[in-house]
Amino acid sequence: MSHIIFKDKHIELDEGQTVLSALLDSGYEIPNSCRAGACQSCLMQSVEGHVPENSQQGLKETLKAQGYFLACSCVPTTPLQIAFADTSNLRVKANVVEHELISKDVLRLRLKPEKSFDYHAGQYLSFYKDSSIARSYSLASVNELDEYLEFHIRRIDQGTVSSWLHNEIKAGYELEIGLPTGDCFYIPGTPEQKIILAGTGTGLAPLIGIARDAIHQGHSGEIHLVHGAKAQDELYMHQQLINMSDQYPNFHYHASVLQADEVESPISSDTIDKVVTDIATNAADWKAYLCGDEDIVNTLKKKLFLAGTSMGNIYTDPFIQTTD
Repeated sequence: MSHIIFKDKHIELDEGQTVLSALLDSGYEIPNSCRAGACQSCLMQSVEGHVPENSQQGLKETLKAQGYFLACSCVPTTPLQIAFADTSNLRVKANVVEHELISKDVLRLRLKPEKSFDYHAGQYLSFYKDSSIARSYSLASVNELDEYLEFHIRRIDQGTVSSWLHNEIKAGYELEIGLPTGDCFYIPGTPEQKIILAGTGTGLAPLIGIARDAIHQGHSGEIHLVHGAKAQDELYMHQQLINMSDQYPNFHYHASVLQADEVESPISSDTIDKVVTDIATNAADWKAYLCGDEDIVNTLKKKLFLAGTSMGNIYTDPFIQTTD
């Protein structure tokens, strides 16, 4: 059993307990969201002591060198003195330029940051509701094509941040966001390789961005995008994707709808994993991007790998539901 020192308070940790858990149990308000080492909203800094290597995964080398770590994945083995991270250079103010429902429960939110920053289409970043509550959402926009950051945000029942963004935020409001992170984005260099993008719900957002980015960068191989939904009215970008298929000869749109009103191309009543594996025959030839529901992403990843897709050619962004 080890301990941490925070704000001059000595806090004992139970066996296997994370720094985030110990701080929350002690009554401190610590920004957090996924609690899985992905969103980076629980970033903290070591003042003295050894930071476990796994608690710095995904951080830039410059942050690691300054002792930054993720509290949700840090289980210290020796005493550790910590402090809030200096996030002044890690958060950005952004103005809401568009706030529009594009389906019964999906909000399209477009933001204009006060200062420009680079990102890759398909990455995600955190929205900060206040000092302790943050949630991550994926980028649907493309840095070189769009003058705004675009997000597709589904309203979650009793969701603290999604309800706030849907109900209280309007065009003209100012929000605080984190810098982009994540490695699920298009990488040029193999323009002839076949690409399959698959996801459910608002997992579509990063996939649209990745597809548009690949096309913009001159990708010439086939690009297939599969959107999975329970019902047909959940295909919230259906017509826009049909239009993309008409506009770009190498882009193909498919929809997997479990409760389809009608089964006519591009809509199929087959499960999303069947649609994906039927498309990606000779799986070793394909690069895959998988986003959305965590269980579905893991299922697709496993099936594509077993079919022959190299693990190095499978990029994932599973959405981890936060318990409010």
